[in-house]
Order: sequence, then structure tokens, then C-alpha cells
Amino acid sequence: MKLRRVEKDGINETAFLIVDDYGVPIDRLCRFTLIENDSKSDDYQESIARTVIHIEKWADAHSSIEEQMSDGCFSDGELYVSLKRHLERYSEDTGKLPQIPPRIIQPEYFNQRIDRAIAYFEYYLNIALSKRRADALHTHNLQKRAEKLFAKLKEEKRPTSNISKIKGLSVIAQASLYNGLDEENLFGWNKNTRLRNKMIIRLFYETGIRKGELLSLTIENCHTTKLSKGERPYIHTMENVKYPDPRKKKPHEKTRNRILPISQSLCDLINEYKDIRNKSDAAKRQPPFLVLSSQGDNSPLSLSGLNGIFATIKEHLPDIKSLGPHRLRHTFFENLDRMMYLKNYTDGQKIKIKNSLGGWSPSSRMSENYEKLATEEQCYDALNKLNYETELEMGQLKIEELPF
Repeated sequence: MKLRRVEKDGINETAFLIVDDYGVPIDRLCRFTLIENDSKSDDYQESIARTVIHIEKWADAHSSIEEQMSDGCFSDGELYVSLKRHLERYSEDTGKLPQIPPRIIQPEYFNQRIDRAIAYFEYYLNIALSKRRADALHTHNLQKRAEKLFAKLKEEKRPTSNISKIKGLSVIAQASLYNGLDEENLFGWNKNTRLRNKMIIRLFYETGIRKGELLSLTIENCHTTKLSKGERPYIHTMENVKYPDPRKKKPHEKTRNRILPISQSLCDLINEYKDIRNKSDAAKRQPPFLVLSSQGDNSPLSLSGLNGIFATIKEHLPDIKSLGPHRLRHTFFENLDRMMYLKNYTDGQKIKIKNSLGGWSPSSRMSENYEKLATEEQCYDALNKLNYETELEMGQLKIEELPF
């Protein structure tokens, strides 16, 4: 079994088919992946399709999933344990020769597999139930066995931490990054490429957008020209459903559409890049995505091309070992939190603003994962003030206790 990426009807929609060794789609597997993956991100679609392949490799050696969900529902204890052991191992470690010791996947990945296995089993359960009378005793018993199986699988989930360990760049590292981008020959880029890459970094740094949002950004959604009096420049992040995307791995939005104001200096930088973007005939033929590759046919910048920019920066800035769009997103929210802390914003105002700028729901607490370094600084500041006040009070107390 292999995975094949195909284009669906419509704008920039992808599907993943499971095919046999001859490249022929396996109908019963593809029916599930197409139904389950509808409207999901490319990464999610690929992940669930790979989980199906992983489960089916176990089924080929042990028992048909379709047969199990139409009768026993893994009531055989040895069969259930075998399936569980298979789900917790890497795909390459599930052959006849066991690893000593076996390599176990991370808890987060294992829990994802459990959820996707349940969805896959439930798909076959519904097929089995549709072939039986709703009031039949066997139908009732099958439903009970399936409920017991699903509950048992959920109990297998492992504890995980929902708190991200990523922190934004320190103030010193931010200065190093900014100074490096102004150096003409530091990264080995030509003038136009350096301008484009500086714009990319500043978009991440100053707006906190995700990489899919930046790669989907179009010229028309960068409101940096023909502004009315008093109007501030801004970018509008939104899912691209308007222009065909030639990239093999198409970027998608993970957060809500939103309008993000930008500084005048970033506005000027975007306008400067717009002026040079369409200089070549090849670039003029491309869809109107803002960021294009500087090589070949000047196609829209790919995810691998974006990753290459960050790899080059890390290579030439020794004091920045970890850098990427997500870390710059953390940096943005930490800088935002620092500013609101100094300006005495209320907690309610902070949450409201962060959720709006982050593209999260109004009640989300997600921003707490994006401000750890700023929070540590504020804890340090608060404790220093407490120590100062304590020492002051103790000093006054000692003076009052003196006999003269």
C-alpha cells in the first residue's frame, strides 16, 4: 500500500488516495479517507491516511477490520493487545523481526492514532449496522461491544503536556537578527533576495502570522498603497479560494481570517518589494501571491524554500540556534505582552486583543503558550519589587526597635 496525492475539483483542494503496488486505488480504504478528510488540512489528510495504512498492515497479518467491526469488535484479548502494540510502534518497527528494545512513538502521536483508529473502526461499524435491523438483538449487542472497544481504546491514551516549551527570541537575539538582515553580504543573498527575505522575517516578527498565512498572502490583501487620509496600512490574512496554486504542497490557514495593522516602515518595505516582484516575464505570469521564489520560473515561494531562508539565517548567526516562523510568532506575542504589561492593560483587554490578533476564539487561552519568556521576566520583576519592599519594611522595623 502506498499514498498518492491528487488534486480535487475546486480551488487548491487536495486529497490522498491509498493505492496498491500497481498504483490502483483501494476502494474501501479511499472511501474512508475521502469522507473523513473532507475540508481538513493537507497535513491532517496525509496523517490519517498513513494511520489507515498502518492499521491495515496489522490487519493483513491478523484479522480484517471490517470483519471485526461487524461481529467481535476485538473482544479477543490477545488480538486487542496485538493491535495496541502495533499502534504504539513506528511503521518500520512492526515487521516479523522485533526491535530490542522496540521504539515507541511519542504520547501525542499515539493519542492521535487512537482517535483516528476509533474513527476508522466506527466507519466499518456503521456499515455493519446499516445491514441489520435496528431492533434486532444482534444489532444491540454489536453496538455495546463497539462502545466497550472505543472506551477501552480511549483509556489507553497517555498523559501529555499541552504547554508548549517554545519561547520567543530574547531582546538581544532580536537585535542580532535585525542587524544581520541589514548586512548586505552576511547571508550571501543578492540585493532583491535580501529585500524579499527581510520583508518575510519582518512580517512574521511584527504580525505573528503563521507560515501558511504568509505563503497564501496575495498582493491585493496587502493594503499598503492608495490609503485614504488617516488610514493605517494593514494585511488581511485569509484562505486562498480565488487563485489556482501551482505549489505541490499548498499552504492553508490554521486560524481565523483577520486584519493586522502594520508599521509604516514595514509598509514601505512591502511596497519596495512589490516594485521589483514583477520585473521578470516569468514572475508576471504567476498568480498574484505576494512572495515569489527568486529562482527558476519565479513560482510562488514553497514551504521548503521558506524553511531554507531560516536555515541560512541560523547558519550565519551563531547566537540564534533555533529560528522559524513559529518562534517568531512566539516572539511577537511576547513583545505584545511586554508592551501591555508596561501600559497596564487589564487581563480582560489582554485576552481580547491577543485572541483577535492570533486568530483564536474569543474565549481561548492559547495565548498563554505564547508568552512564557515575557511572563518569566514579569515574575522576576515582581519578585524584585517584593524583595525591595520586604527589605525596606524590615529596615524600618529594626530602626523602630532601637532603644535610642
